[in-house]
Amino acid sequence: MHKLSIKVPNNEIIINPKDIASEWEKYSEAVQKVPKNLDIPMIINGKKIYSTKKVKNLNPSNGEAIGTYQQADSSHAQQAIEAALNAKMSWAALSPSARIQKFRDLEVILVKWKYELCATSSVECGYNSFETYVEWAELLDFVRFNNYYYAELLTEQMGDGWGETNQLQLRPLKGFTCAVSPFNFPQAIGYNLPLSMALTGNTVVWKPSDDSVLSGYLLMLALDEAGFPPGVINMITGDGKPCLPTVLTHPELTAVNFTGSFATAKAFSNYLYSSEYPRKNFPRYVAETGGKDFLVADKDIDTLDTARCIVQGAFGRSGQKCSANSVGIIDEHIWPELKEILIKETNALNVCNAVEKKCDVGPVINERQFDKIASFIERAKNDKNCKVIVGGNCDKKNGFYVSPTIIEVNADKHELLSEEIFGPVIAIKTYKKFEEIVPIIEQHNYRLTGSVISRNETFLEKAIPILSQYAGNFYVNRKTTGAIVNMQPFGGDGASGTNGKAGGKWYLLNFVSQGLITRRHMRSTTPTAMEKIVQF
Repeated sequence: MHKLSIKVPNNEIIINPKDIASEWEKYSEAVQKVPKNLDIPMIINGKKIYSTKKVKNLNPSNGEAIGTYQQADSSHAQQAIEAALNAKMSWAALSPSARIQKFRDLEVILVKWKYELCATSSVECGYNSFETYVEWAELLDFVRFNNYYYAELLTEQMGDGWGETNQLQLRPLKGFTCAVSPFNFPQAIGYNLPLSMALTGNTVVWKPSDDSVLSGYLLMLALDEAGFPPGVINMITGDGKPCLPTVLTHPELTAVNFTGSFATAKAFSNYLYSSEYPRKNFPRYVAETGGKDFLVADKDIDTLDTARCIVQGAFGRSGQKCSANSVGIIDEHIWPELKEILIKETNALNVCNAVEKKCDVGPVINERQFDKIASFIERAKNDKNCKVIVGGNCDKKNGFYVSPTIIEVNADKHELLSEEIFGPVIAIKTYKKFEEIVPIIEQHNYRLTGSVISRNETFLEKAIPILSQYAGNFYVNRKTTGAIVNMQPFGGDGASGTNGKAGGKWYLLNFVSQGLITRRHMRSTTPTAMEKIVQF
């Protein structure tokens, strides 16, 4: 490959549109232009495909329909598979340089569509303006750094053996691939899953979350505008049960890139590795699932700063992050002081429609998730071992709103300490001795993010080697959320997934097949120089 002029990218600067009048004006204008009655099609082989079954697309901030989308069935899945397979040979045959150039075309469009992308995420998924700007920046980081990483990986050199030359190839996988993406980062994670697979020469059947179909459609429009060949990425929509088994059991499926729940990830793995379904290969499987992410606070802390770390980590994006801080493990000596500040900081948050300028915490994504979160809170209210110290209000009369909630837990074992809630709820458990911390964390098998906060270096020197083993991304003196591409590649193991580390150089190796070509330069029959004089 001729080396392209791709230098190490700079991370996109994150700004808050609430602080810049011109940004807020452009964002607000884009919000008004988000379609309200669009029947969103699937895109298969570059064409709009509609099904007979339509599903309402709801705005979680007010519960109103903003259009409809298609419920895919097995026939649509089969169409998408065939489109991906038909597009594979020509797409894979392009040089890596050509594919990188195409992704740079896409990058320019995503920059130009910034306000529409952010507004769509706010209206469709209920994320406030700042959260959508953060996500848009992360999306650009993924696109730019993946291009750079791919170019760098392609220049990897093997050792030079005596009389031999070695060449590493990063080949696209055989067959087709599949991406299934979540609602909670519909553009950053949602776009990165299929895009990273396509960059490396694969063709993709993609099912975005049924709570973020409009965001998914915008990517398909951007791909068309950038001139991507039809069939490289094919979008099917709706609930996965009627359509995904056709994809997951297909003998030519070679990789699945998934972000979602642990239960769904397990179900997918049963399809991928069951002997019931014939396979030509062992499918690659990258799964990023859930988290029960902890923050440990020593008694020697800045209580205001720690409170803000907890509030931002627990309630940002309405707690709908797999990295959200859902357990606080606090030294009992500092808890009374920290508790007072936490209550004040939490009560200061504005819970309202995500598109309002004052919004700090928007709605949760849908009624199903609302009911799940509300049931945790209701059980806590009726549990003698729990005390709701702030929040606890749930209202779905006009949107799906759960107030930021902090619950003291006075039991050694409890569902609030072990189960993922995926909402704006954090459980607090105090400890007397350091040895009590690990058993709290070990109540579950999630190993995604964790944090420890202390001003005492002796405490940190003891805590970090132990606690860091319980998180794929571990932070010291900061919140549990906010991993940045190229700085903190993201992922965990255990019940949190396969630890593929999106946002890092090696993530792309999940979607290539490494080949090695060795050429020998001397035959066993090569004569000596004097023998050659006689022979010639």
